[in-house]
Amino acid sequence: MKRVIALLAFLPLIFVAACGRGPTPPPVGEPSGPSEGAEVIIEGFAFHPATFTIAPGTTVTWINQDSVAHTVAIADAESPRLNKGDSWSYALDTVDTFDYICGIHPSMKGQVVVQ
Repeated sequence: MKRVIALLAFLPLIFVAACGRGPTPPPVGEPSGPSEGAEVIIEGFAFHPATFTIAPGTTVTWINQDSVAHTVAIADAESPRLNKGDSWSYALDTVDTFDYICGIHPSMKGQVVVQ
């Protein structure tokens, strides 16, 4: 009886080993799927990354992780006040270079290249 119980205790481990470790990621250099958007972290009175390139139609999301409120002013739009943990998204459809700033702290600057 003890042998049966011991065997039953190892069955889940045998099953997991036989099933593998899950899906295999794509090889390096191959696309892993479409990009749905880009994220910019606001922290330390700076945008991270401050400058980046996206494809037309990409939605950029700014996420404030700073201890103070910020805004994002880009093209013809400006976010509401973003407190810590808040985010704001904006889609850029036109091929161009867009400068953006924090409307509260204009020394905070960034740039999005859409190509």
